[in-house]
Amino acid sequence: MLKDYPYTAIKYQFFSDLPLITLVGIGLQDITDHAYSWHNLHRRDKHCLLQYCISGQGALTVNNSTYTVSKGKAFLINIPGNSHYYLPQNSSRWKFIYLEFSAETLPLLCKIHNRLGPVIYLEKETELIQQISSFYEHALNNTLNSLFLNTKLAYNFWMDLLNYSLAYSAENSAKIDIAKQYIEHNYRKSTLNIDMLADETGYSKYHLCKKFHKQFGISPMKYLQQMRISVACKLLINKPDFTVKKIAAEVGFNDSDYFCKVFKLLKGTTPNTFRKQSAYYNSLQIIYEKPQKN
Repeated sequence: MLKDYPYTAIKYQFFSDLPLITLVGIGLQDITDHAYSWHNLHRRDKHCLLQYCISGQGALTVNNSTYTVSKGKAFLINIPGNSHYYLPQNSSRWKFIYLEFSAETLPLLCKIHNRLGPVIYLEKETELIQQISSFYEHALNNTLNSLFLNTKLAYNFWMDLLNYSLAYSAENSAKIDIAKQYIEHNYRKSTLNIDMLADETGYSKYHLCKKFHKQFGISPMKYLQQMRISVACKLLINKPDFTVKKIAAEVGFNDSDYFCKVFKLLKGTTPNTFRKQSAYYNSLQIIYEKPQKN
C-alpha cells in the first residue's frame, strides 16, 4: 500500500453553509525521530483524525490508557482531546498515512469508539484500505479540492468504516460469548484455565481478559470462580449427603481447603455454616441477572 508514493502533507479549507463531512487534511509520513510527539488537549485546530500504520510501530495514549499502533492498525481520535500520539522509545520507525476529517465526523467517530475503542485493526484486503489509497491518489492529483467529490468520498468512507466496525464488534462479541459458554459447560474441570479459554477463542490471554471484562464487567477467571461457588451453593442445599470435599471436587476444586477459602471470600461464611443457615428453608434459589462485577 502506498509504497511508491511521495511523502507529503496536504491541507484543505472549504467554505460552505452546510454541515458536511469533508476530508480537510491528508499526509504520508515515515517517522524515525523520537521527537515526534503530539499532545492534543490544547490544540487549536478541530478535526477527527484517522492514522493508519503501514509499517513500524507507534503509540497512542487516551485518558491514561496506552495503545500500541502496529502494522495494520489505525487509531481514531478527536482533536482537541485528552490524547497523545508519538514514536515510542522501543520503536525505530513509524510509517503511516493520516486523514483529517471535519468536526462533523465526530458522532460517527464516537459510535466506533463505543464499539471498539480508539484503535482498530483494518484487514489488508478490506475496501477501506483501497479507499485510503484512493484519497491519497486524489490528493496528489489535485482532485480533492472539489467540495462535491471530497464530501462524497468522505461520506462513503465513514459509512463503510462504521459498517466494518459494527460487524467487527459483533464478531468479537460472539467470540467472548463462546468463552463464557465454555466456562459454563466446563467449570467442573479443575484444569480449566485462561490458556484453554484463549485457545478456544483465538485471542491472546491479554485480549481475552480485556474483551471479556468489557462485555461482562468481570474477568474470565473471576466468572469461573463465581460459577463454581454458585453451583456449590445449590449442592450444599440439595445434596445434604455430599461432604464439603465431594462438593469441592464436583465444582472443579482439587483442594477442599482452597475451596472453603474461596467460598468464604465470596459468600462471607464457610460452606458448612452456609448449609446450616439454609436448612431453615425448603429450597434455595440463587439468581444472577448477569455475572457480578469485580
